[in-house]
Amino acid sequence: MSFGGSVGLDDGRDFGNDGMRALKLVSGETEDGDVGFAIEGPFSRNKWQWRAAALFAAALLVSGVAALMLGPLSARPRAATELHHPQQKAQSTKPKKEKQCSPSVTNCSKTRCCQVPGDTCYEKDETWSMCRYECVPGPDPMDPSPSPWSCKRLGPRTPGHTPVSMSGLKPQPWVAINCSEDGENCLQSRCCKSAGNACYQKNITWANCKPSCVNGVDVTDTDNLPWSCLRLGGRTPGHAPAPKVASWAKDLCANTTENCVSKSCCMDSGHSCFEKNLTFAQCKPTCTPGIHLQDPDKGNTWTCRELGARTPGPAHPPPRPQKLAPWVKGFCSDRHENCALTRCCKDSTEQCFEKFPGFGQCMYACLPGHKDFSHHKQCANQSKGNESEMCKFDGKTFTCKELGPRTLKPWGYPSLYCVHVMRLFSYEADVVKAQLNTGDWFHGGIFNCDQYAVYSADTKGGTYLGEGPLGPVRTHWFRNAPVWVSKDNTAANTLLFMNFWEAVKFDMQYRCCDWTIKADPDAVVLPQRMRNVLSHKMGWPNFVTTCKGMLYGAVEAISTSGLERYFWNEGPCRALPWQSWGEDVWIQNCLTNMGVAGGFDGGFVSDNLCYGANCGNGFSSAYHPFKDKNSWMGCYWQTTR
Repeated sequence: MSFGGSVGLDDGRDFGNDGMRALKLVSGETEDGDVGFAIEGPFSRNKWQWRAAALFAAALLVSGVAALMLGPLSARPRAATELHHPQQKAQSTKPKKEKQCSPSVTNCSKTRCCQVPGDTCYEKDETWSMCRYECVPGPDPMDPSPSPWSCKRLGPRTPGHTPVSMSGLKPQPWVAINCSEDGENCLQSRCCKSAGNACYQKNITWANCKPSCVNGVDVTDTDNLPWSCLRLGGRTPGHAPAPKVASWAKDLCANTTENCVSKSCCMDSGHSCFEKNLTFAQCKPTCTPGIHLQDPDKGNTWTCRELGARTPGPAHPPPRPQKLAPWVKGFCSDRHENCALTRCCKDSTEQCFEKFPGFGQCMYACLPGHKDFSHHKQCANQSKGNESEMCKFDGKTFTCKELGPRTLKPWGYPSLYCVHVMRLFSYEADVVKAQLNTGDWFHGGIFNCDQYAVYSADTKGGTYLGEGPLGPVRTHWFRNAPVWVSKDNTAANTLLFMNFWEAVKFDMQYRCCDWTIKADPDAVVLPQRMRNVLSHKMGWPNFVTTCKGMLYGAVEAISTSGLERYFWNEGPCRALPWQSWGEDVWIQNCLTNMGVAGGFDGGFVSDNLCYGANCGNGFSSAYHPFKDKNSWMGCYWQTTR
């Protein structure tokens, strides 16, 4: 292949004084494939013009060589963006570098985002920003520098949540110098020396260090003037001591039967003044927005806005029977009606759950996103193969949003508080869950007592077991303890049950009822039969012995007054030689030494470890032991025949 070309100038417009004309490039390919270039047209014979033309032709020749060498590459089709934006194409071929967010305790001013879920990049000043879960403008006792934070958000919160704990953290040295003592006005310092406190503003002239603050009257304050509760700085790490109720609270605050709108505080410990509407509020330990079935005012809802600070101290009000207002039966919905408007149910153990916006149904329990409702009142046999169209609910699923409170069943006499102590990772869990899966038509087991609880040492946070007549059932935690073999060749589990009874005492739920029943999960308990027996043992501290004058641990029935004798004087019981005893031997000796009488009833529990377990005898209140769900349910069905 060869290159050839000639140079000439065609007529064109004037380019300058030297008479240079516009040049016209003619290029082409010869018959044998050679490439040629030409500049056509006559021009002045000045030697400089000839030299310029020659240089120009040489430049064109070099360009032609380059074009030929890159021909195969340049011959490919090019996108419009390549033609118009060649630089943009060059950049797009480079791999994209992902944005790197900042880890904890680093300056996030440049990245403006955080790696830790739940954190946000907050600005302190122009030179420093940091990822934090929360930020309150003002000084931060955990910051090495006492200068205040602006807390300007520089970016979005990272999706997710990371538990935040202040345990083990210590305030910076400057806190002891710059910050305010309890009782001092912290309006200027905006921080607190004492652990667990933050500076909250009351009004434009006063702020004080407090562990928490709710707009309104504070019963721990020196007067009953309301607080604005604007937080002026960060919280000092540590745990604040329990505040004391001011002396004026008993005279100026409301009791549980008064309208507390004007007073905005409560005299009872653990209570807050919750708003129903602009004209009425009441002191309660808790409040759920919506309709209240015990409210005499038909169908009106509560806002449940707190009008003042909670009175310090434990509430621990024992559960009481739900006294339904007269309007409930006529106003609330039954299971066949749409309850989206009434938001309440007239039948006991039912609650209004949303199917979809604008439609709700009264049910015992609701499984979001599921088509099979084995807990539903009308589908109790779903687990046994009931495939009716009614149980499929038109093949649609429920959102299961709770639209109102649960209507509770009436209590019996005497009232029973029944508890299980169970191991989660054993057959006992299957037995307990089998009871919860049967629905409200089932009248056996501890979940048909007036109040109930399940205790386990396995998980501190509690484990969900299923739906009961009072709603979701989760385990209550108590401290574990070693178990060895007793002198009777049974489990020496006294220390474990000391911890269990300590948890029962702390929860204080036992105070709801006349009797506490501690039953093993493999015991079939019939609460109504128990009431028939225990109704004749009311009025004095006592417990029931069940086998040859002994209290067998499978089922222990102790009156509330008898149990409280132990709770308020545990020392002598812990001093007993319990190390070689089972827990039932220990609790019987403990109660007897405290003057709690034991009353024998040989038919109270039908136990294979004593007189035998005959589920069809027609009179026993409990049967033991049945260590799998099929035998347990089989015994229960036999008792109903």
